[in-house]
Amino acid sequence: MMPLLFRFDVHSPWCYLAAMRIEGIAERHGRSVEWRPVYLARLIDAIGGRRPLEANAAFLAWYRQDLLDWAARGGLTLRYHPRFPLRPARALRAACYASDQGQGGPFARAVLRAYWSEAGDIEDLALLGRCGAEAGLDPQEVIAATAAERWKTQLSDNTEEAIAAGVFGLPTVTAEGKLFFGNDRLDLLDEFLAARGSPAG
Repeated sequence: MMPLLFRFDVHSPWCYLAAMRIEGIAERHGRSVEWRPVYLARLIDAIGGRRPLEANAAFLAWYRQDLLDWAARGGLTLRYHPRFPLRPARALRAACYASDQGQGGPFARAVLRAYWSEAGDIEDLALLGRCGAEAGLDPQEVIAATAAERWKTQLSDNTEEAIAAGVFGLPTVTAEGKLFFGNDRLDLLDEFLAARGSPAG
């Protein structure tokens, strides 16, 4: 069975919500998840994409309420960091390393939780090291990855690949070549996978 390709940026609260759900959906259908970090701001710049936080005041008020409603539905505490927006590049490079080491999910969830529930500073190397340790990685290797050319290149390649694949926002999941955008489309993903059948089916 093909893995589910989960593209994300730790800077997105919607990626936080989806990251806490995607493994459960995959497990129900006998799938694994490939965690692929993407630099969302660069993707949006490249395609001239949508920026919800720059929309009109009425939409923005609804958008923030919708986000909180979805967080509550998932049993998550969600709050913007006092210095939002923080720069995600270091965390994303470390996430590329974590994915390479087979710990993409645990690391991404640790960083997302720190940023979106605990007001953690994702620019702080010590915090990223702690998230790495939580994910079973060597903290010093995680910290080194934040500045390594290999992971800078990987992040850039991931972002370019997402653009070429027609990605216009995050989170997205690709299953059997079909793109599902947004945390609120994961239910449709679940139904799609059920219709495709599981290994036991």
